[in-house]
Amino acid sequence: MAVAREEVRSFLAIELSEKAKEEVFFFVESIKKDFPNFRFIPSTNWHLTLHFLGEIPLEKLEKLKVHLRDGLKEMRPFTIMLDGFGAFPDFKKARLLWVGVRGDLEPLDRLKKELDQILQKLNFEIETRLFHPHITIGRLKGSSKSTLPAFSPVFRGTVINFINHITLFKSVLLNQSAQYTPLETFPLVEV
Repeated sequence: MAVAREEVRSFLAIELSEKAKEEVFFFVESIKKDFPNFRFIPSTNWHLTLHFLGEIPLEKLEKLKVHLRDGLKEMRPFTIMLDGFGAFPDFKKARLLWVGVRGDLEPLDRLKKELDQILQKLNFEIETRLFHPHITIGRLKGSSKSTLPAFSPVFRGTVINFINHITLFKSVLLNQSAQYTPLETFPLVEV
């Protein structure tokens, strides 16, 4: 009798400060009525995804943790601000609504490249599309067509997020949403 392998649906992400979430929350509340065909994601699930890992075996997850602890030793903390509002693939065919990121994005790009190198060594599939840092705030409901307002709301964040770690999350899919549980954090080392 074969023993079933336990797998964990997971992803690597940057967590947002409570002040940043609060700032975005007020923006989201102000636009909900203008986007009736979208299901807005609870602020507790807001994060900046660096890499979606998918369903991975526990032993591969443990190996990844070791490589992340070692591989991120040279990465330094940095800051970002949330800024901008957009849709994927675009506003005319929107399936996903997002808030963007601004600031000195070079350290964020470096972090993403370092993670990709670590993941490639462990035979994870790497996203080939250009990295577009964002926070997903809403998803199109089912197969409905997106009806968008004639104007495009503007979001300009002012809260500075100090990024000093990344988090490995477990993701459990529920009926209409997902539950994210932090499994481990990996510090970015201050000099």
